[in-house]
Amino acid sequence: MRTAIGLACVVLLAACASTIEHPVPGGPSYESDAFRFVAPTGWVVQPSTEVSYGPSWRVVYVANQPMHEDCVPDAVISDCRPPIDGGLRRGGMLIIWHASTCVARSCELPPGQLIEIGNRQGVRAAMTYGCEGIGYTERSAYFVTVTPQRVDVLWACARQPSDATRSAFLGFLDAIQWRIP
Repeated sequence: MRTAIGLACVVLLAACASTIEHPVPGGPSYESDAFRFVAPTGWVVQPSTEVSYGPSWRVVYVANQPMHEDCVPDAVISDCRPPIDGGLRRGGMLIIWHASTCVARSCELPPGQLIEIGNRQGVRAAMTYGCEGIGYTERSAYFVTVTPQRVDVLWACARQPSDATRSAFLGFLDAIQWRIP
């Protein structure tokens, strides 16, 4: 009888636990005019120090390992480097938040898997660049239309990420708050 009751409790607990999709981020936060987010618990946020004179720019980095500034003061993009030394460690993930202004067809999102990013519809797409020089084993890009003239891309670079790291990243995507209607 006790075994049956214990088994029933385990089944109920498993059913409750399986309804939790991704952990709610509890790490450092970042705010801009267009969005706000809280990074996963234990992760680091590093704003980009790149000076942008063009239609696209790096906004911020989020990682589960230590980072440093990406550019020397007043640097143009050619003087910038990834914000992690020695590349991604095993289980490491780096998110590069990139913003671009665009016009007409250049604002169309690429083909890919539809995914919710905060309260917006986004697209997860394969990427062919964006994680060079950091020792990644996986990479993908998440595109979001911020305004009709702005598309943001979150490049996710990872090296043998654990299920917990993937889940923390997806919880981060779920919790992004877009400030532009």
